Amino acid sequence: MKEGKDCIGVFVTAICHDGKGKFLMGKRNENARDCNGLWDFGGGTLEYGESIEIALIREMKEEFGANLSNIKKVDVRESVEENKHWLGIYHVALIDNVEEVYIAEDVYSEIGWFTLDTMPKELIGDDAEHVERYLRYI
Repeated sequence: MKEGKDCIGVFVTAICHDGKGKFLMGKRNENARDCNGLWDFGGGTLEYGESIEIALIREMKEEFGANLSNIKKVDVRESVEENKHWLGIYHVALIDNVEEVYIAEDVYSEIGWFTLDTMPKELIGDDAEHVERYLRYI
């Protein structure tokens, strides 16, 4: 069974920040599963038997080398499209090792630190509509 197609897929993501007003994003490359060329906050699929927080910590470590703390769950959103059904669990989190983040080249072509004013316009789905609301939890 394929998550998101044959059954509901569950993913975790977070706006990961530096504690000084900037947050980390990655631009998805041609090797990424989907949404190529768009910017996102990182994250991925919850694995069977894995807690939500452990999945988030694992995904952010894999994709950015980020060590997270002060993790706060801020939203749960559902996306139902033709042949796709996903449940997303959204967080904000502090990156403890800001100087050590890196790019997972199998997913991203570039990464960057942004503010609301400098955030890229090419985002996945409706993330842009929610960023400002999520940032109030920092």
